[in-house]
Amino acid sequence: MKRLVALFLIGLVILTAGCIGVNSSPGSGVTSSEPPTVRAATLLGGISTLDIMQAKGFDRKNGFHVKVLRLGKTPDIIAALKKGETDFAVIPAEMAAKLAQSGADIKIIAVDMLQNQAIIGREKMRPEQLKGMKIGAVVASGTFKLFQAYMKVLYNLTPDDYTIVNVPPGSIEDALKDVDAVVIWEPIASELLARNYTVIATFSNLWDEARAKGLVEGPAVMLVWVVRGGFLKEHRELVDAFIRAQRESASYWKRHESETERILMNLYHLDSNTVKILYNRTVVVDSGLTEELITGIKSEWHLAYLGGYLEKNPSNRDIFYRG
Repeated sequence: MKRLVALFLIGLVILTAGCIGVNSSPGSGVTSSEPPTVRAATLLGGISTLDIMQAKGFDRKNGFHVKVLRLGKTPDIIAALKKGETDFAVIPAEMAAKLAQSGADIKIIAVDMLQNQAIIGREKMRPEQLKGMKIGAVVASGTFKLFQAYMKVLYNLTPDDYTIVNVPPGSIEDALKDVDAVVIWEPIASELLARNYTVIATFSNLWDEARAKGLVEGPAVMLVWVVRGGFLKEHRELVDAFIRAQRESASYWKRHESETERILMNLYHLDSNTVKILYNRTVVVDSGLTEELITGIKSEWHLAYLGGYLEKNPSNRDIFYRG
């Protein structure tokens, strides 16, 4: 009898242990020894600390697996968030405000990197000398709208003062044969600089000029991480784990230059000269979502509003996850 009881207890322990596990995907109800999978969307050809997170395994080190969705156009990322096809996304700060204004339930959980966009041309000039010039840009982007805002608040130049040519990202260099300057982000900006084109102004320079005039406050935020509100409500522990993984990825980016350059070079098919320029031009953030960064985001929103990207002034909107 004692032997039967002992065998029963051993079997009960084994059965209980076998039932302990982590969902293979959040909300699936399926148990597994594998870590849960979360989905993170990014723009195809756009750099972020997600590249380091995936390459160095900071997702798995924090107890989850990240499935990266590299989408071709900004509207694709917006659609994926609205349809629940992705849990997280790394997007420009002004897009987060636009999403919130459209009714999307999202929260900003982290800042990924500061502004690295640039106005690049064939000849050296001052930004105010762009009056009367022909400028190539991705017109539907927040970057172009920020350019318009900078020109307006710093130099009193309106869209009537220059000619805009709408150019897809892949055709930016070809466009420089016919335009005087282009407005673009990384890694295309560094590719142009490696081919000896000239920086007319960086967005970080323009931000500093605007801050000196009291027009903006805080750091010049470019990319932020957002999460769907529904996912945050159901899986707060995974959101916190993702935030830790992003911070560790950003810290690794800062501390391991050669390895970061190797990862970016292989992922985006860059040569060694281009990736060195890119690394030196890029500032990633590993401090968490501080109040100073939130101030910078709101200032960036105001610029996007002045440039016409946002229909309403979003300065009082609070979509920040503070943990």
